[in-house]
Amino acid sequence: MLFQLLGPLEAQAPGGPSLAIKPGKPTTVLAALLLDRGRWVGVDKLIDATWHDRAAPASAAGNLKSYICGLRRALPETRIESRPGAYRVHVARGEVDIDHADAASAEARRALRDGEFERAAEVLVDALDLWRGRPFEGLRTPEASVEIARLDRLHAQLREDLAEAQHRAGRDLEAITLLHGLLDEDPLREHAWAKLIQVLTKTGRRGEALAAYRRARSVIVRELGVEPGAALAGAHHDALRGCA
Repeated sequence: MLFQLLGPLEAQAPGGPSLAIKPGKPTTVLAALLLDRGRWVGVDKLIDATWHDRAAPASAAGNLKSYICGLRRALPETRIESRPGAYRVHVARGEVDIDHADAASAEARRALRDGEFERAAEVLVDALDLWRGRPFEGLRTPEASVEIARLDRLHAQLREDLAEAQHRAGRDLEAITLLHGLLDEDPLREHAWAKLIQVLTKTGRRGEALAAYRRARSVIVRELGVEPGAALAGAHHDALRGCA
């Protein structure tokens, strides 16, 4: 079974269609269990996650039991275990798309270190394809916010690594396009600015490289109150000299 959390929650049996999990609160309950997969999650915590936007009704505990029963019927195996005051979901390593994304990031980094740039790009494209929207959609707990922020950072890092792989493989135009998109979303990524300036300089687009540095420095000084770091300053120096 594969649980897909990098977007609207879905569960899929191997080689089969997506399972029918009711949207709304049942999906939120399953997302909360999967966030703490393998660990016991207290009833109170599940109730808080399910009724995050308002006070829980007096019937919340009973409703939660109904949602759990529905989830047990939807899942093809005995996945959800209970004990007094808590539930947990059993998930093996690799049965969640997040696990695949984390593993792909590590594999791509190894491929980059080993000079296998096309292999790294292939792995990274497959990893990025796992994202179908906002992770843990509908779950609004402090713990979920922490994991969502981590996954947002991972998503950006995968794109930055893909640009590096494309550049090293000689696919500079693809790398430039990807870096522009990433920086439009997050203009404080200094390493991405440095890489963009390096690739623009290498491809003979020195004027664009210098313009990119001016934009990067303006954003960093305005937002952070500091001058660019060593990597970005070094890329600027190389662009001034016309080398990469």
